[in-house]
Amino acid sequence: MATLDERIARETIKLEQLKRQKRAQKAREKEKIRATETRRKIILGGIVIKYFPQFEELQPQKTNEENLIEFAPLSNFLKCLAEKKEWILQLEKEAENIN
Repeated sequence: MATLDERIARETIKLEQLKRQKRAQKAREKEKIRATETRRKIILGGIVIKYFPQFEELQPQKTNEENLIEFAPLSNFLKCLAEKKEWILQLEKEAENIN
Protein backbone atom coordinates (compact mmCIF):
# COMPACT_ATOMS: atom_id res chain seq x y z
CA MET A 1 0.00 0.00 0.00
CA ALA A 2 1.30 3.44 -0.98
CA THR A 3 2.01 5.96 1.67
CA LEU A 4 0.13 9.21 1.82
CA ASP A 5 3.17 11.07 0.49
CA GLU A 6 3.40 8.71 -2.51
CA ARG A 7 -0.29 9.12 -3.32
CA ILE A 8 0.01 12.89 -3.04
CA ALA A 9 3.04 12.81 -5.35
CA ARG A 10 1.15 10.70 -7.96
CA GLU A 11 -1.89 12.96 -7.82
CA THR A 12 0.33 16.03 -8.11
CA ILE A 13 1.90 14.54 -11.25
CA LYS A 14 -1.55 13.78 -12.69
CA LEU A 15 -2.70 17.32 -11.91
CA GLU A 16 0.34 18.80 -13.67
CA GLN A 17 -0.31 16.56 -16.69
CA LEU A 18 -3.91 17.75 -16.84
CA LYS A 19 -2.78 21.37 -16.60
CA ARG A 20 -0.31 20.82 -19.49
CA GLN A 21 -3.02 19.17 -21.57
CA LYS A 22 -5.39 22.06 -20.90
CA ARG A 23 -2.72 24.64 -21.86
CA ALA A 24 -1.93 22.68 -25.02
CA GLN A 25 -5.63 22.49 -25.94
CA LYS A 26 -6.03 26.24 -25.40
CA ALA A 27 -2.96 26.89 -27.54
CA ARG A 28 -4.37 24.72 -30.35
CA GLU A 29 -7.71 26.52 -30.17
CA LYS A 30 -6.00 29.91 -30.19
CA GLU A 31 -3.89 28.91 -33.21
CA LYS A 32 -6.98 27.70 -35.06
CA ILE A 33 -8.71 31.04 -34.44
CA ARG A 34 -5.59 32.95 -35.50
CA ALA A 35 -5.32 30.91 -38.71
CA THR A 36 -8.98 31.58 -39.53
CA GLU A 37 -8.53 35.31 -38.90
CA THR A 38 -5.40 35.40 -41.06
CA ARG A 39 -7.18 33.62 -43.90
CA ARG A 40 -10.13 36.05 -43.63
CA LYS A 41 -7.76 39.03 -43.80
CA ILE A 42 -5.98 37.63 -46.85
CA ILE A 43 -9.28 37.04 -48.66
CA LEU A 44 -10.59 40.50 -47.77
CA GLY A 45 -7.34 42.10 -48.91
CA GLY A 46 -7.53 40.25 -52.21
CA ILE A 47 -11.09 41.46 -52.80
CA VAL A 48 -10.16 45.07 -52.00
CA ILE A 49 -7.18 44.98 -54.36
CA LYS A 50 -9.28 43.36 -57.09
CA TYR A 51 -11.65 46.33 -57.19
CA PHE A 52 -9.23 49.03 -56.05
CA PRO A 53 -5.94 48.14 -57.74
CA GLN A 54 -4.41 51.47 -56.77
CA PHE A 55 -4.01 50.10 -53.24
CA GLU A 56 -1.80 47.29 -54.53
CA GLU A 57 1.02 49.84 -54.58
CA LEU A 58 0.96 49.95 -50.77
CA GLN A 59 3.72 47.81 -49.30
CA PRO A 60 4.03 46.34 -45.79
CA GLN A 61 6.66 48.10 -43.73
CA LYS A 62 8.90 46.95 -40.89
CA THR A 63 7.00 48.47 -37.98
CA ASN A 64 3.35 49.04 -37.09
CA GLU A 65 3.97 52.79 -37.02
CA GLU A 66 5.35 52.69 -40.56
CA ASN A 67 2.40 50.55 -41.66
CA LEU A 68 -0.03 53.12 -40.25
CA ILE A 69 1.60 55.75 -42.44
CA GLU A 70 1.87 53.52 -45.53
CA PHE A 71 -1.71 52.30 -45.34
CA ALA A 72 -3.25 55.63 -44.27
CA PRO A 73 -4.77 56.25 -47.74
CA LEU A 74 -6.66 52.94 -47.64
CA SER A 75 -7.61 53.39 -44.00
CA ASN A 76 -8.91 56.92 -44.63
CA PHE A 77 -10.83 55.77 -47.72
CA LEU A 78 -12.56 52.97 -45.81
CA LYS A 79 -13.21 55.24 -42.82
CA CYS A 80 -14.94 57.80 -45.05
CA LEU A 81 -16.99 55.08 -46.72
CA ALA A 82 -17.98 53.56 -43.38
CA GLU A 83 -19.22 56.93 -42.14
CA LYS A 84 -21.61 57.29 -45.09
CA LYS A 85 -24.35 54.94 -43.90
CA GLU A 86 -26.75 56.02 -46.65
CA TRP A 87 -24.12 55.19 -49.29
CA ILE A 88 -23.57 51.79 -47.75
CA LEU A 89 -27.30 51.02 -47.79
CA GLN A 90 -27.56 52.15 -51.41
CA LEU A 91 -24.49 50.14 -52.44
CA GLU A 92 -25.76 47.05 -50.63
CA LYS A 93 -29.05 47.29 -52.58
CA GLU A 94 -27.17 47.69 -55.86
CA ALA A 95 -24.84 44.80 -54.98
CA GLU A 96 -27.81 42.47 -54.45
CA ASN A 97 -28.75 42.94 -58.12
CA ILE A 98 -25.29 42.30 -59.60
CA ASN A 99 -25.49 38.56 -60.18
